[in-house]
Amino acid sequence: MKAVITATLCVFSAQAVLAQTNHVKTPEQTKPFKSSFELNAGAEVGVLSNSALSVQELDDISSQSDSGIKTAAGVNAKWQLTKSAKLTSSYKFEQQDYDEFDQYDLDLHQYGLDGSYSFNSHEVGVRYDGAKANVDGDTFLHFNQVSAYYGHFLNPHTYLRMSIKTKAKRFATAKARNADGVGADVALYHFINSGQTMLMASLSADKENADDNQYDFNGYGFTTKVTHKFTAFNVANKVGAGWRYQNKDYDEQTTDDFFEQIPSRDEHRNVVNAFYNVAVFEHVTLIAEAEYGDYQSKLSSNTYTQSVLSASVKVHF
Repeated sequence: MKAVITATLCVFSAQAVLAQTNHVKTPEQTKPFKSSFELNAGAEVGVLSNSALSVQELDDISSQSDSGIKTAAGVNAKWQLTKSAKLTSSYKFEQQDYDEFDQYDLDLHQYGLDGSYSFNSHEVGVRYDGAKANVDGDTFLHFNQVSAYYGHFLNPHTYLRMSIKTKAKRFATAKARNADGVGADVALYHFINSGQTMLMASLSADKENADDNQYDFNGYGFTTKVTHKFTAFNVANKVGAGWRYQNKDYDEQTTDDFFEQIPSRDEHRNVVNAFYNVAVFEHVTLIAEAEYGDYQSKLSSNTYTQSVLSASVKVHF
């Protein structure tokens, strides 16, 4: 269930566009302020190939590979209340429908609400993120997270963002894995080439306490990403690549049989990814994505590698 964790925990990446703000006021910016409301929507359909089907949150790791259809649709709303205050909300539905192994079909609902206030190159805000995941048509997981964040432009091209969060995971059947947690993130965004190239690096720390102590862990992670936008043959292009490392240190467990130690669940993950987008028309984009993950664990059953490739068409307006 890597998709759930990735999509819902890395919430600060959506804020990176703030770093493109230019502090030199234009004639438009000096006009009297008038509140505004914007609505954007999009839909996507494509194909994907997965070399190792899995539901990580249940230790369901398969050596089977499969291909299928991926679809997505979403809507984003932004309400600029004042020059400094704004509200944003979003909803996105993603689906992965495999050809052969239906038990790994995924439906993912993601929703968020964000309120922020900006002043003198600073920004403070509160954000809620939620997700509901269904596997093979059955409800699998509910995820809720609330975070408070602070952002600051170190200079016109560099943006620093820090956040603290509290989260809750509730499983439909695996009740022992229900968990509450806290975490913190710090991220740095730097823009060059007039904002066309973005460099990002972030550090994170997490702690979760589950109903069953064997699933308690302390973790940390590091993420880095680079994206670049350019025009070729009068067509807008965007390319990007990233690396994500995550380490989880689980509580050691023992049995009552002379305090025999249970094998540790400690794990670390290395994931690299890349994408290429081509805007073939004003509202139509072709997307190619690739991801490779190396998942290592002291439990041999949770050690594997995975490659995911996809190609899709996205319509947005």
